[in-house]
Amino acid sequence: MDTMEADTATLYDLLGRRWTVGAPVTSLAFAEDGVAFALADGALAIAPLTDIEPPQDRCRVALDGGRATISPRRKPAPPLTKVVISDAPLHLALIGTSGFVASDHSRLLRVSASGVTHLIADHGSPIDLVALVQAGGILAASGGSVIFYNPNGDVGWLQERAGGHASALAVSRDSRRFAVGADNCLLVRAFGARPGPAASFELGPISHLAWSPDGSWLAASVVGTGVVLVRLADARIVRMSSYPGSTASLSWSADSRVLVTSGAYRMIAWDIASLSDDSERPASLATGRARPVLVKAVDIHPEGQLIAAGYADGMVVVAKIGESDELLVKPPGRGAIHALRWSADGQHLAFGTDNGEAAIVTFPSHIFK
Repeated sequence: MDTMEADTATLYDLLGRRWTVGAPVTSLAFAEDGVAFALADGALAIAPLTDIEPPQDRCRVALDGGRATISPRRKPAPPLTKVVISDAPLHLALIGTSGFVASDHSRLLRVSASGVTHLIADHGSPIDLVALVQAGGILAASGGSVIFYNPNGDVGWLQERAGGHASALAVSRDSRRFAVGADNCLLVRAFGARPGPAASFELGPISHLAWSPDGSWLAASVVGTGVVLVRLADARIVRMSSYPGSTASLSWSADSRVLVTSGAYRMIAWDIASLSDDSERPASLATGRARPVLVKAVDIHPEGQLIAAGYADGMVVVAKIGESDELLVKPPGRGAIHALRWSADGQHLAFGTDNGEAAIVTFPSHIFK
């Protein structure tokens, strides 16, 4: 990975746009034209995705040695659009290509990238979670039911299910199945109004779920246990325990061969392709450097070779899977990173801290060559 220099400015100074948002950032979502940061005080802070001073316009490559440099920004980042949605932390998801859905207790609200808000539905009972449907629309879990809303915000179908509060919710990449964590169980159902028989696994309290892109595995973060893999074709269960911290972040590579998790003192990359019928757990691919600070958030680049990681001390790094070399994106400071995500094209990396800083780092196309 090439680095760029401009006097003593950090990469964060040169490539990043950052804002003070006044409350911890709990989650974020990308749309085609903006990034929404959900805040712990119930507000959304929305930033335009377009950079008015993109790095590629400020890059220079020396003809004599090929050394890349980048000039500092001349203008401050444009202000965020802030929308007060609720008086409590929000559940957030993308809907359509340019809008966001946020929950306000029992209500679902659609918010445009410009901050225009309108009501989609009022469930009459608290909304536990919302989840993106790749084929379009969202799922919402509320009052023991799961409801599908299409990209226009209209109800497509409703499934009632046994159990109470949903602690995790995820939809397969092909939008044919969804999974719910509730009452210490993992429940898998077909997508649609008539789900047919459901698969159920007693794993313990589930806090996060992530489908492999090919739909063959479900990764579950189980409180007090670590990470549990479930292969749906034969109900195989693989447990990866002994994490020093909570595994609140799970991310799959595009080819479903690698699962990356938070919760340790370095990025943990599991080589799922190494699993054989007689192996108890997959091989671990040593990635990045070990530190005395926990990794809080991870996300794999859409092309599948790079991992972004945010730490409890506020540091953000990018590393290639299986390599120790790292690119320091943000130095430590300004609170732990709890939300971190790549854009769909891999050009932008957005993250937020629990001290109320939101940021988008835009990378020149050649920086990871």
